[in-house]
Amino acid sequence: MVEIVAIIRPNCLSDTKKKLIEVGYPGYTCQKAMGRGKKPVKFMVADGSHIRTNLVNKRILNIIVPDEAEEDVVKAIMQVNSTQTQGDGKIFICPIESTFNVRTRKKITGE
Repeated sequence: MVEIVAIIRPNCLSDTKKKLIEVGYPGYTCQKAMGRGKKPVKFMVADGSHIRTNLVNKRILNIIVPDEAEEDVVKAIMQVNSTQTQGDGKIFICPIESTFNVRTRKKITGE
């Protein structure tokens, strides 16, 4: 199993949730976050002026999937979130060594 950590724009969250359901992996954890990449972000506001900020709102999705689903889920997230502009986000893949059910205290996966 792998954990897919996707950092995305807040306005893409609803479409991302729909796409995850569509590809068969509706379970995730979502957190609000503030951050930025290597450079400060410059963007246009409603009145047409440009502002520069050090932190922008983001959402972090943590999704646990079987190894064989990794590619499909990553493609789905990129399809929905790619605008080809700065700040589209990042996706990280982390291996899951073990999983436990807290209620039953049983090991579900891993060695």
